[in-house]
Amino acid sequence: MKIITFASVKGGVGKTAAAVFTAAALAARGARVIVIDGDPNNCATDYLAREVEQEEIVAHDLYQALTGKRPLEGCIIGNGGTGLIPATGLIPATPALARAGTELANDPGVVLRFPKAVRALEADIVIIDTPPSLTLELTVALYAADVVLVPVGVSRWSVSAFSVVSDAVAGVCSALGKGPQLLSLPAIVTPKEAEILRDISTWRAVNSPIFKSAAIRNALNAGTPLKAGSLAWTWYEALAREVTS
Repeated sequence: MKIITFASVKGGVGKTAAAVFTAAALAARGARVIVIDGDPNNCATDYLAREVEQEEIVAHDLYQALTGKRPLEGCIIGNGGTGLIPATGLIPATPALARAGTELANDPGVVLRFPKAVRALEADIVIIDTPPSLTLELTVALYAADVVLVPVGVSRWSVSAFSVVSDAVAGVCSALGKGPQLLSLPAIVTPKEAEILRDISTWRAVNSPIFKSAAIRNALNAGTPLKAGSLAWTWYEALAREVTS
């Protein structure tokens, strides 16, 4: 199993799109994929489970697993019958997930229990989407990860936002004696901007950037799949191959 966490403390960088469309590319290659929505904004859940009843999503919310009300494997639901990512499971989120950090403030063991529970899932790849802030949900996702991908753009705050995640990953390494591979992911960029971002010395960038595309934005907003073989699809295919090789 490989666990890939998409993380950024800056919103609007294409994090959720990268998570769900990379999952789709991996599933298309035959991998058993589970997407964990660790963001109370629940954009990944909204995309993957639009046809699932709200009551079912609430009952399977990641909040239930983190707080011990339901085992993690018991929180997996299908993809809502939408056919967006066939044979891929989803552990959804709702805004209630935002309460987990407060309720578990005096329970540091959650950062060890959660990775163990993720490793016990029946999957080849687990994709974790995270909130744009340094919260419990992000922390447990970093402790679980084999690879952390941080979407970055050319804004002046990209390096600063990456550094926050980098420092958090360093904390994981200090606590465990090992840590995930940390990579920047140039996203929502032009080819020229991708070149600039790959040359920044403060991070190691992937070789598979995600370029600006109305098709990506429209698919995410509409809850529709990217067309297989389309230009945008090939970007996520390349990223999927790179991070799982």
